[in-house]
Amino acid sequence: MNNLKVHYFTQFGNVKAVDDVSFSLAKNESIGIVGESGCGKSTLGAALLRSVPFPGKIVDGQIILDTQNITNLSDSEFDKNIRWKEISMIFQGALNSLDPVFTVGSQMKEILKQHGYSRDDFNVISDSLESVLLEPSITKKYPHELSGGMKQRVAIAMALLLNPRILIADEPTTSLDVMVQSQIINLLKKLKKDLNMSIVFISHDLGVISEVSETIAIMYRGQIVELGKSYDIYKKPKHPYTEKLVTSIPSLKEKENIHPKPDRKSERFEVSENSQEPFVREAGCKYFDNCPYAKEKCRNDPPLINDKNGFVRCWLYE
Repeated sequence: MNNLKVHYFTQFGNVKAVDDVSFSLAKNESIGIVGESGCGKSTLGAALLRSVPFPGKIVDGQIILDTQNITNLSDSEFDKNIRWKEISMIFQGALNSLDPVFTVGSQMKEILKQHGYSRDDFNVISDSLESVLLEPSITKKYPHELSGGMKQRVAIAMALLLNPRILIADEPTTSLDVMVQSQIINLLKKLKKDLNMSIVFISHDLGVISEVSETIAIMYRGQIVELGKSYDIYKKPKHPYTEKLVTSIPSLKEKENIHPKPDRKSERFEVSENSQEPFVREAGCKYFDNCPYAKEKCRNDPPLINDKNGFVRCWLYE
């Protein structure tokens, strides 16, 4: 993905939900997209599947699959060749996405029908359900007959029906208890290994992300402000916002094992409730109003500082 921009054109103004976002995803790799509600995580996931809801629109940038820019494809070409076959998605609120008046089997058959699948439906559906550790007999059940964990597994099975290479998981553990969360996380790790699949894992929960993703991207007001390996993000956060996120996690130890720069404050921070207002300053660092280290030069757009494992968007590392 190169310099992707997604805007919502509303009567109140132009909301830059995704603003100049770039990252790469290798085969059999998982990247976690982390940030507060309203930072653009779900819009980024929808953009990868070209399913940005109205009045949103991809206004610039590229989404490269292999060597092909899929943002240039027509809707019919994308539906025929990419959607659900190469890239699929577990949508946010998947537990409520199942239609209560249709059986699981009929809803899975509808997906195959929409994508022109001509082979034996039952075998394809059975294979997909078994891959998420569910019995094929569940196809005769209605959603209200399933537990929360089973419904989440059905949603994952639907996303895997056509064997995609990339799975976008948007908050797949939300509204699940801790035990079921653990089961779903372990299932996704198993699927990634068994199917040699790449995963874009979207969450606001840093603890969940750490279990699934080798690489983490921290999003703030539509931008990725820091990207790096999971260990570096947790143990050596660079961007002040990343530092706030990490230090806001409750710790069972008296001393947190985090090593900020020597001249920074080390006390626990609270993330501002209004930090994700959609209408923000056009120029300068978007984190300027909440940053404890802000200086006058931060009123200008911060540089993108690269290192071997990622980058940080901050004047502190100029």
